[in-house]
Amino acid sequence: MSVSDQLQRVRMSYEDYLRLPEGVRAEYVDGEAIVTPPATGGHNNSQRWLANLIEESLDPSLLVVTESGVRRGQRVRIPDISVFAHKEDLAFYDQVPILVVEVLSPSTRSEDTMQKVTEYLAAGIGQYWILDRDEVTLTVLVNEGEAWRTALALDARQPRGAVEVGDHGVVAIDPEHLISR
Repeated sequence: MSVSDQLQRVRMSYEDYLRLPEGVRAEYVDGEAIVTPPATGGHNNSQRWLANLIEESLDPSLLVVTESGVRRGQRVRIPDISVFAHKEDLAFYDQVPILVVEVLSPSTRSEDTMQKVTEYLAAGIGQYWILDRDEVTLTVLVNEGEAWRTALALDARQPRGAVEVGDHGVVAIDPEHLISR
């Protein structure tokens, strides 16, 4: 399987998905591997900086990982950042994350803002953070059971804020510092 600069959907069994070679970044949803192109350096830097900020701000007993699979049955999503209550060294986590972060990219924007919003809510993920590097915005959604509530929306008008992550701590954020061009 080759990697292109566009998101690709490839029909395959779950067993074939599990046999994909290392280095292929692919999620698995409803009988399809969703193969995404490599991220840009700016995307990777924003992801790393935000993961470091979350890790430094929250309870040190939490596990903050980048690009690790979150598995729900035979559905695997790979958020840019996931935060878990238990520290384990796995490729796929079956536990529900406390929060997940997606850094939007042109190839995955619709998947991150349309499909994953519904899936993450249904999975019971506590918070969903969406960083839009193009618009220099950060939206923090909190799972209210039946719907998401916007807990924080940072943009040019409100460039700084803080979000409480349950009883794990507070993360103070300035999205300008998270954007690397």
